[in-house]
Amino acid sequence: MSPRILLAILCGALLVLPACGGKTKQPTEVISKTVSGSGPQVSANAPPPPNPPIPAADQTVFVAHIVDSVSGNPIGGVNTYLMREIPEPLYMRSPRRKTVVAEYRTPMHGQSALTADADGTMKWWLISGPGFDPFVTEAGNAVGGQTQEMTIRATIVPVCNFIVRLPNGDRADNAVCTMAVNQDQPVLEGKMSEPGSSSGNVGNTERADDFGKVAFNRAPGSYRLSFNASSGKYRHYQIFEWDGTQDKAVEIQLPANSMEKPW
Repeated sequence: MSPRILLAILCGALLVLPACGGKTKQPTEVISKTVSGSGPQVSANAPPPPNPPIPAADQTVFVAHIVDSVSGNPIGGVNTYLMREIPEPLYMRSPRRKTVVAEYRTPMHGQSALTADADGTMKWWLISGPGFDPFVTEAGNAVGGQTQEMTIRATIVPVCNFIVRLPNGDRADNAVCTMAVNQDQPVLEGKMSEPGSSSGNVGNTERADDFGKVAFNRAPGSYRLSFNASSGKYRHYQIFEWDGTQDKAVEIQLPANSMEKPW
């Protein structure tokens, strides 16, 4: 057999080997992973949650099963915080770090299991994040070697997403955005409320992220929008009718010259 023929046979064998070898493993979808996207999801066929950790003698394990208030099915994509104290209204959506024992975003099975030192004091669950009007419920006392388990029923509120742009078209990072109910009541549009304030602005105003994105938890209805750049310039006002459904974010183009306040 000539060397040329032998070389051709060897090359052919090398090309066939990958197809004849062991099967290539295909990545499998783990359906208990954290829900993607910004909004929560209710699952009627979620996998069962894992067994919570066994608490040590000087620890307490707090377990919350977050379920839909209507169907009773688990909710994935919920921001759960185990709190040392009940947060002030301004910090219900994003609690101060010193008040948080631990936090977790629920997978599709809806379970959050967090561990705390057994100091004998009361702890609270804060349910928050896109899709929820945040609320607090008692989690129980932190007693050594015990597990405090409970079911928390929650109602998902539609999430309204916006993208804010500067007059030149760039994303308006850290823009100040207000989405308040369209009714005659004092609201400090374009300003963040201070702790203890009774301005009615708590929960109405949010900061956009570094990409100019901001989300509000809002039931369908009529709203007053007031958006401006982080510097306070380029104020934009409009009445916005929200039907509770959204395929893509609403883009807000800030004007080169601030608009006059219409209300």
